[in-house]
Formats: sequence, C-alpha cells, structure tokens
Amino acid sequence: MKPSRRASIGMEKRERTRSHLIESAYRVFARKETDAVTIDDIIAEAGVARGTFYNYFQTREEVLRAVAASLSDVMNQKIWAQYATIADPAERMAIGLRQFLHQAMRDATWGWVIVRIGLVAAPLSETIERGLMSDLEAGIRLKRFRVDSVQASVDLVLGTSLMAMRTILEGHTEANYPEQITKLILKSLGVSSDDAEAIAFKALEPFSEE
Repeated sequence: MKPSRRASIGMEKRERTRSHLIESAYRVFARKETDAVTIDDIIAEAGVARGTFYNYFQTREEVLRAVAASLSDVMNQKIWAQYATIADPAERMAIGLRQFLHQAMRDATWGWVIVRIGLVAAPLSETIERGLMSDLEAGIRLKRFRVDSVQASVDLVLGTSLMAMRTILEGHTEANYPEQITKLILKSLGVSSDDAEAIAFKALEPFSEE
C-alpha cells in the first residue's frame, strides 16, 4: 500500500530535517576536535530546538556516525561506479584507497572531518566495512592476497589509510603520496612489489562532474 500524500510529505520533511542536522554537525566537526563537540554545538549550528534534535539522534555518537556514513557513502558510490567492471580485488582496493586519499588533498575540510571521526568511529560506515571485507575475502580466495588474519588486514588497511590522510592534511607529503601508501598496503597484503607498484600507480580516472 502506497503512503498517503500527507504521509509522503511528512517523510520528506523528516528526511530534510535529518539531512540538515547532519550537515550542521559536519560544519561543527570541521571546526572542532571530535571530543570537544557537544550536542549544544550542533543544535546551535542547526538552529533547531533541543527536542527536534532528539527526535532524530539520542547521543552525540549517533550523529557522529551519521555524518561519517554520509560522507563515506557518497564517496563509495562514486568509487563503485568506477570499478564495477574490475575483477581484480587488488586493483579495486587500490582505486578505493587512492580516491579517498586524493579527496583529502582536494578538500581539506572533508578530510579533517573524516580523520577526526575515523579515529573514534572506524570504519566510518557499514558500506566501507562491507566493501573492504568483500575485496579482502575475494583477494584471499583468488590467492591475490596472502594474509594470516582478515581482521588484522582490515585494521592494517583502515589504520594506515586514516593516518596517511592525516599526514596529507598536515602538509607533509608529496603529490603521489596516495600511490605510495597504496603500494605499501598492497605489499603488506602479499602482492609482489612490482605488481603493487603497477597497480598503485596506474592512471586513476577522475570522478565525473555532477
């Protein structure tokens, strides 16, 4: 049964309000360290009543995760569109890693929010975790990756890429730092040095303009 027009309007309004709260929280997290952000900060930024906030989120951690999921899921959709036809899990992983790191180079505000939230809410979103696990498991199954522990590999990829992003944002890197990090991660997963370099430094397709 389709929802009534009134119900549809109500759902659209609720989604707009939720999106507004997430966008407001994003601006706050961009300005302040995660631990210093309070619910009052987000409410003030959004210009809503306290009760409105609690209609959508019960804790600061809930809105923090919502911001992380929103930012990372948008990126993931763009990345998936790029490697939908690529079968090699090592190449798929390399595209994802490089795109996230290059995005931090392009948009420092985005990058700092990802880093600040990622340090307390890794792996940022379920889609990142599912995508990473899928590529890791496929790589192991195809003997592309040779690892002793899947969970240790997840921590290696997420931890290394997050700290690499922080280094990028602090301005201590070269232009090809995303490729250097990607090569290092692939080698750590058991890919040969020559192969890892070829994959990590392969021409990267830019995101299409929206």
